[in-house]
Amino acid sequence: MTQAEPVQQPTSLLEALDCSCSRWAPRPALVCGGHSVRYEVFRNRARSLASAYTDLGIRPGDRILCQLSNCPEHLIAVYGAWTCGAVHAGIDRQSTPAELASRAALIDPAAIVYESPSGDWDEALQMLRRRCPNAKIIVKTCARIAPGFLSLGELIGTGAASSDFQKQQSDCPAVIFFSSGTTGKPKAAIGLHDNLQKRWLRLSMKLGFSPEDVHLAHLPLAHGFGLMMAMSALLTGGRLVLMDGFSRDVVFRILEEEGITVLNGSSAHFQLVASRLECGQSAPGSLRVGVGSAAAFPLPLLRTILNEWGIQFMFMYGSSEGVGVVTTDRNDILLGSVGRPAPGSVAIQDTEGCPLPVGQAGEIVFSRRVFPVRYWGAHVDGAGVENSASIGDWFHSGDRGRLDEEGRLYVLGRMQLQINRGGLKIDPAEVEQAIQELPGIADAIVIGVHDSIVGERVFAFVVPADESALTLEYLRIALSKSLAHFKLPEGLQILDRIPLTSVGKPDLESLRKGAPDLVRNDIAQN
Repeated sequence: MTQAEPVQQPTSLLEALDCSCSRWAPRPALVCGGHSVRYEVFRNRARSLASAYTDLGIRPGDRILCQLSNCPEHLIAVYGAWTCGAVHAGIDRQSTPAELASRAALIDPAAIVYESPSGDWDEALQMLRRRCPNAKIIVKTCARIAPGFLSLGELIGTGAASSDFQKQQSDCPAVIFFSSGTTGKPKAAIGLHDNLQKRWLRLSMKLGFSPEDVHLAHLPLAHGFGLMMAMSALLTGGRLVLMDGFSRDVVFRILEEEGITVLNGSSAHFQLVASRLECGQSAPGSLRVGVGSAAAFPLPLLRTILNEWGIQFMFMYGSSEGVGVVTTDRNDILLGSVGRPAPGSVAIQDTEGCPLPVGQAGEIVFSRRVFPVRYWGAHVDGAGVENSASIGDWFHSGDRGRLDEEGRLYVLGRMQLQINRGGLKIDPAEVEQAIQELPGIADAIVIGVHDSIVGERVFAFVVPADESALTLEYLRIALSKSLAHFKLPEGLQILDRIPLTSVGKPDLESLRKGAPDLVRNDIAQN
């Protein structure tokens, strides 16, 4: 197998993607539902959409907020935004209109590309129009669209496929990644064109990606990990098989039918694939590379991947802000580390921000000189980009960890209380607030409880305000109007009062000990 090499050194993601589409024009780029899109068609549709964007008044530097499923249109929308000079901002497909509007308030988008997660078009679109009156709202649907809204299919299909677009500058924002912080207030992290294309091409080269590779894209393209892995495939001429969501049996069938060579995901995804294999069976089909992230991998699973499957495996630890550590060293991985960060790029600090000695646990922090973390709309300069000089030398991850004598980094859990459900980060405060706003609720505490499949599940302790019966089903239905599906409680316990510590804070430790076991559901059903 010949490893793909870029024809020339690009200076932006747009230039790198254009090079791929020229070099591998007749090859299939995207596969979805049995239909494929060639690289040359992919580029032409993106240019058509970019022309339509320009005709709508979208200018270089404008933000386009995109809420689409894992479909070809999603990647065409990303490519189209870059082609006309706009900044792509993805948001999870399951997000409610209220969540979408709150993200829009952070970045003031010129356009919103929308696909309803529930099929309730009219109410959702009217809410978006009220909350985002200045944004063009572009809808992916086969149904008739009400006046005042635009059809994504028509914009892709009717625009002229012009190639006369302004060249992207290397230091221009390309992507906005929404990070879910422990405060319940998401931030809009910026990824720059040159930085991202260098990182993603370097990742591709490290894993030996080539045009012969077939990548499964089941991870949400709206998330940093999902988009990174999809683009790494496309920048090296690979075939990207799109799948919206994860179902063990369906994924296993696609692995075999499509000849998937690269599989990405959290430990839950790999565990479910492993559970489908017969005892002693090697890796499914033609799989040769696995990339894991989002949550810790249990040692037995790592042994299965590395020893029984015998594939190359990379573990990635990081965040939407673009900080992180990666490793393919099997010995380091089997020791439980996430790799060896470059000297000076990572430190361990105490709660006062003082460095801790080797071997001692504290907060993992990343050097902003190595990882120039920037946010949209906070401490910004004239270009809307955060001035890192005003916010210190270190980016605080919120994770506990330690470094050993050999420079290996070990992640020991969250400093705070953020819930990690299969790689999807959930802030308990956001769920608590939503519960407390429901009628008949006096108080609520939300925690993450351990689960062997998805890592953690959302568990709610609720104090009713009256004698009305409260069920988990009612709670989930009531909250589904304001919270994405993966944030909904999966366990409920009714309390007379929330237990408190001696200093008057909720006694989370006693609550966690008292949380009953949850029913283990297949991740595909949630």
